[in-house]
Amino acid sequence: MTRRVILHIGRHKTGTTGLQLFLESRRADLTKAGFCYPLSGRNQSPGQSREDQSAHHGLARGLIGPRDIVRQRLQALRPAFLDEVRDAHTVILSSEGFQNVEHLDLLAEFLDGFEIETICYLREYLSYVASAYAQEIKGSGMATDFIFFEQNFGFYLPQFIAPWKHIARRSEWRLYDRARLVDGNVVADFVTIAGLPLDPSRVELDSNMSISGNLLGFKFILNMLGLHANALGAPMNALAMEHPRFRGPFHMDLATQKRLRANNSCNRILREMFGDISEFDFEAGNRVFDPFFLEQDMKTILREFVQFEAVANHPLIAALERGQMVAGEMPR
Repeated sequence: MTRRVILHIGRHKTGTTGLQLFLESRRADLTKAGFCYPLSGRNQSPGQSREDQSAHHGLARGLIGPRDIVRQRLQALRPAFLDEVRDAHTVILSSEGFQNVEHLDLLAEFLDGFEIETICYLREYLSYVASAYAQEIKGSGMATDFIFFEQNFGFYLPQFIAPWKHIARRSEWRLYDRARLVDGNVVADFVTIAGLPLDPSRVELDSNMSISGNLLGFKFILNMLGLHANALGAPMNALAMEHPRFRGPFHMDLATQKRLRANNSCNRILREMFGDISEFDFEAGNRVFDPFFLEQDMKTILREFVQFEAVANHPLIAALERGQMVAGEMPR
């Protein structure tokens, strides 16, 4: 019997976290049907978030570095991996970190004995970059403006696609567009494309929400002040879920949108692959440092951060809370 491994390789900001949480929640059902969503290759240490524990980020990160060190890592992991999946006809591995793998041949070596299939979701270029930018502001201490971020994003779609052809028997490239996805969501789409024996009707909300508007501006300020901490993610998620102005795309003028899209070949290639693609008009997005809502939004935001002393006690944040700062535009 031919055994297969399904590699869900991203890309990030295409509902990956929600999908990984779903697969983890249905591990028992998958096992009964001869599938395996293994623990091997996942970081299960107590310090990791539930979201990180649900994905094979450990395996993906292990594939980055000097070849001899990567091979040693994989050789050390392989016995436990093979033991865990010994009764499965299909193994599912999921991490958006696979998009950064440096040694695909070593990954193929690690998966020797399996037929490799890849599934990947691709986004319209500007929506992808903007979402990635908001995620970096939210999830790290990065404090650079969007234009600089886009200039250094370095996404060249053919260069990403080509290497997977050398190790995968089949590659399924999907457009991350609700109008194109099965039942309008990535979980149902993945379940269908991968042929999984699961009912995706009970899908958990993705807790890794993109932030926008004045919440994005607030986190930008925290990053500039060196106040980033992983613990800030929970209150930001809560705010984004509760307030529409704090989630979704952020505002960008039409001229900038046209210029950024024209300077990258991604959308042209996506059209060759999928036909017409939708391009969101970011002029309808939430303004960052929106002066009309700034004072109101800062009060709402700061109520969620009062427990973080380093944030609440900083003089600049205290001034924001008192409404003493003059609103302006995010630096471009």
